[in-house]
Amino acid sequence: MGQYYKGKKIGTCENMYYMTLREAQTLAGMGVQDDDQIPFSDYLKDGVTRFRFPFPNEEGKDLLSLKHDTSFILPVGDVEVNHDRICISNELNGGGHNVNIFIPCLYSKEFKDMGIKTSNAGVGEQMLGVKFQGMRLKEGSTIEFEEKTIFECSRCGQQQRFGSSDIEKIKARATEYYKVYDMTGKNPRYDGDQEKFNNAMKIINLLK
Repeated sequence: MGQYYKGKKIGTCENMYYMTLREAQTLAGMGVQDDDQIPFSDYLKDGVTRFRFPFPNEEGKDLLSLKHDTSFILPVGDVEVNHDRICISNELNGGGHNVNIFIPCLYSKEFKDMGIKTSNAGVGEQMLGVKFQGMRLKEGSTIEFEEKTIFECSRCGQQQRFGSSDIEKIKARATEYYKVYDMTGKNPRYDGDQEKFNNAMKIINLLK
């Protein structure tokens, strides 16, 4: 089901791909409703609505013109992550009789315990995509809401958020991971990417 505001699409069901949390908060403060007469204030306390993450390079752009599946990938170190199944498609040589095979996420303990052979490099470090923002109940509260980042597993797509202590671990590991691109104080010939580093730091600082 599409969601619209003044005839402009803002998302589908609980996924507001084309509206940021800040925009929704501004409209909620004005007492505004969407085209289905749902107050934006309701979206901020329903515990399920997800808003587009405010990626720095998208600031000032018409979000409707951008891909809705945008995310920013980062490693999370030893933070525990939830997983879903992955679907692998297989068909007869020459086509026909397609079979979908559902296996545990390659990052999951369940997959590791199966002992399935992979390429020599393995599945690599657990990576997450920074996907959405949303208002969720504050830790330890039944009435207060706080801003939270919604991540997704980069292999199985399972979405989740984390507590404050895990967020700090994620930010620390992600900062270490992207630090190699920082050219500050280095020889101009250093194989870095200052723009990539700066963008990463802006995103990491927004994680909650």
